[in-house]
Amino acid sequence: MNFVNRGLQEALKSLRETDTPQTRNKVLELLITTQLFVPATWDKNPQLDEHGNMTFPPETHFSILTIQTTDKQRFFPFFTSKEESEKWAGSKNGKMLLLTFDQYIPIVEMAKNDIAGIVVDPYGINTPFQTPFLLGLKDHPRHTGLKETQILKGEKVSLRTPKNVDDLQETLIKYGKEHENVRSIYFKERVMEDKPTHWFIIVDLENEDPRYLQEMAHYCARCSHGKQFEFMFASMKLAQEIMEKNTPIYLKTDA
Repeated sequence: MNFVNRGLQEALKSLRETDTPQTRNKVLELLITTQLFVPATWDKNPQLDEHGNMTFPPETHFSILTIQTTDKQRFFPFFTSKEESEKWAGSKNGKMLLLTFDQYIPIVEMAKNDIAGIVVDPYGINTPFQTPFLLGLKDHPRHTGLKETQILKGEKVSLRTPKNVDDLQETLIKYGKEHENVRSIYFKERVMEDKPTHWFIIVDLENEDPRYLQEMAHYCARCSHGKQFEFMFASMKLAQEIMEKNTPIYLKTDA
């Protein structure tokens, strides 16, 4: 099978070269939305469907091969291409399945007491992902990545008070209480013409580092209600105008 996950290859390389919220988020997005080669064995012969995909009989038993590190930790080795898989001698003991995150995460969960996680291209970029981190992505919205957006001068920003999302508001407040760097948080829903609404959050930080916004997005992902997040630093002029007319959901106290 001539498969190459070039997008993930490039994203992992960029992350290795420059560790930023943008490069980390790109890897995260591709990890949960694209496929990887997984070396496995099975006890029943598959059939090929009309599209050339393998279909297995019911009650087929699968076993994913493992790799052991020098410190005796065991990982499932996953590969971005056939070429990468052939660098591992153990690949000769099994065959390759092309699996998505949703297809392999149940196997990772079942093996959580025995396997430390997965490692992508162990004889190439060699990037491990620990089991607790992977399991935390199960309910992660598929497109909560942070990307820089530009609001043009004179562009109207329509906001409204969010309704029936007490869980998200409480999570934002909890984040503020747990992080000394957060001075206040303003929480709104942005309405845009011909586009889905999304959460609009202004954050007043003592140190305006984008990594805090990335962390907050992941912290709140489980209760995003399927909407994306848009963050804005409180130092921006537009943010200050909005803050003057609204009440924060969280305000740091001196106590």
